Amino acid sequence: MIDFKELVKCGVHFGHQKSRWCPLMAPYIWGHKNRIHLINISKTAQQLEKASRFLKGVAEKGQTILWVGTKKPAQEVIKDTAKRVGMPSVSHRWIGGTLSNHAQVKKSITKLLHYEDVIGRASKADHYTKKELNMFQKLVDRLEKNIGGIRNLSYPIGAVVIVDVRKERSALKEAHRMGIPVVALVDTNSDPSMVDYVIPGNDDAPRAINLIVNYLGDSAEDGVKIAKKKKEEERERRKAEAAAKLAESKRKAVAAAAPKKAEKAPAKPHKAKVPVRSTTKDTKEKVVTVAPKDVRKEDVKKPAVKKTDIAKKTAPVKAEFIKKAAPVTKASEKTTKAAPVEKKTEEKKATKAVAKKTEAKKTALAKDETKDKKLKPLKPETIKKTTTTKAKASTKAK
Repeated sequence: MIDFKELVKCGVHFGHQKSRWCPLMAPYIWGHKNRIHLINISKTAQQLEKASRFLKGVAEKGQTILWVGTKKPAQEVIKDTAKRVGMPSVSHRWIGGTLSNHAQVKKSITKLLHYEDVIGRASKADHYTKKELNMFQKLVDRLEKNIGGIRNLSYPIGAVVIVDVRKERSALKEAHRMGIPVVALVDTNSDPSMVDYVIPGNDDAPRAINLIVNYLGDSAEDGVKIAKKKKEEERERRKAEAAAKLAESKRKAVAAAAPKKAEKAPAKPHKAKVPVRSTTKDTKEKVVTVAPKDVRKEDVKKPAVKKTDIAKKTAPVKAEFIKKAAPVTKASEKTTKAAPVEKKTEEKKATKAVAKKTEAKKTALAKDETKDKKLKPLKPETIKKTTTTKAKASTKAK
């Protein structure tokens, strides 16, 4: 629990004037002095401890906590604590529908991200003029003030922390309508009816706001750390389970494959060899293997014979065969090779003779046609024309 002296030093116990009080805050008021209400610090400490435990539990579950404080004394503290805890915050202006109509608010978040991207790429490519870039920068600054804190807002929202319920009336109503628990610093002039965890205290003094918000932020930070540890443990546990399942599946596969291999591999029959010595005409001893009746013929190996013995026996036979067959094979080879060549030459000669005959016939026909043209008799009309032309020529000459 927080120390009472710290609360008194920061001025948490100071309330508003008696004339501005809210009767629902009567249980948290200790008395008054100079027409100003004084808040009971013991109840403030109790309520602060209760609220801090609640926020720690919310953070442990991995839910988000939205920090709201738009009045000047609370703006910087709300921003800093939200960044420290890694949670969203609203420090400039509450936009209506942030909780109840987040789909519409998300459009302006995408707009902000788009213009930030445009300004970031402006140095690489000159697609926009200086005037356009200045307009984009102004728009980004305005959106950053209003929406910059909630660009990473994710659901479910576990709680909303509010400083000055009277000023953040719209945020309180939205949270109450959506069923989100509210932790709020409430002064004597505010209505605590819609607040789930009331922390009575001075909501105007910067020192008082800093003390209470930082205390709540510390408890939320502890909860976030515990949540991270739980996530890591859960991840390790899942990895271990996956490895165990894989090992079990491999073991089962090996166990299932073992009987199948035993069925596939049949037992090989025993091979028995009985050596028998027998003498040949050359008085050379050879070892011959005789298979018994029970053993198959395929299983018995043939006796090994040296290559030198085979070469000596087959050498004279090969020489005689080569001498006899040599002249026959050469002649047959020549005839077989020459036969297709002669056929080809005869075919070529025949084609050439046919071509010569055809050419001779063509030349003879051409000569006959020329002779006939020369010897054709002249027509009487042509004779008359020639005589007249000759007569005219003679007269001219005279």
